[in-house]
Amino acid sequence: MVKRIKHISALPGWYSLEKYNKAETLDAAGWYEQLSVRADMSVMIEGRRGQTWQNGELPSISRQTAQALDLIRATPIVDLTGDGLLHALFHGGALAELKSCDPLYTPGVRLITVRGHYMTERSIQKEKRTHARNFFNQFDDRDHFRPLEYKARDWMDQPIDWISGGSGVCANTQVNLLLPDKVLIAQFKQFLKDRRNALQRAGASIENRQKPDFAAWRRFGVLPYLDLRMWEHEAGIKLSNRVMADAIFPPGEGGEEVVRKTTAKLAHLLLARKHLETLAAIAAQEITERNNAQTFPEKK
Repeated sequence: MVKRIKHISALPGWYSLEKYNKAETLDAAGWYEQLSVRADMSVMIEGRRGQTWQNGELPSISRQTAQALDLIRATPIVDLTGDGLLHALFHGGALAELKSCDPLYTPGVRLITVRGHYMTERSIQKEKRTHARNFFNQFDDRDHFRPLEYKARDWMDQPIDWISGGSGVCANTQVNLLLPDKVLIAQFKQFLKDRRNALQRAGASIENRQKPDFAAWRRFGVLPYLDLRMWEHEAGIKLSNRVMADAIFPPGEGGEEVVRKTTAKLAHLLLARKHLETLAAIAAQEITERNNAQTFPEKK
């Protein structure tokens, strides 16, 4: 049976709410770092769930995972530039871009790079990708009196998202920068409207939000909540909402209903891929604006 923790005195020695005070200084990039690390770590811990229980207990987590957990618990406001193991495990992709302050792939609107072009090509089904390559290759130095061996197909003029088996949210777009701003903005607004309507008809939720409320994330104890939930999964125990509230809120604040109705739901939302990508894009925008302000300071 799963052991239930019914009093805050039974929490592990590494846990201290004071360790999370530095979250007050986090910007979008800093919050992305904290949340993405915990999202990856949760997968590493919960990956044991498919394994066989032995003597009524879950198999132990790997030594590397245990070491990473120890580091996060010692300093829960994580900085991946400060430790080799955490850097090796989690520093990559969007997080590496944001840490370098040189966002390239994280902005929501960006120019397609060579790498991006070939990654897009690789997303196309292999047989269609091969046919398309052969179709266009046959136009190089061809005998125009001979019929084409590879014929055009209807799908060749469809959006890549439609034939790649992806999410169909138009991740692959092109912008003609030679057109006037007024034309581009009007057409982009129409493009967004059309795509949003299509997604809504398909049952996808679309939320247009302002800058995230980082103060609320701190107030509702998201980071300590996530770390204690990981401890639950690691140790095979269960914390009551009462104990969780006593642990993640200062005395006299919060409560078990707040944990159940707000903190738990918010934490689940923040670790969702869609939210993490949105947060990374917001962080990239902040970094770009800071870089531009340093490069092109306003004249007084």
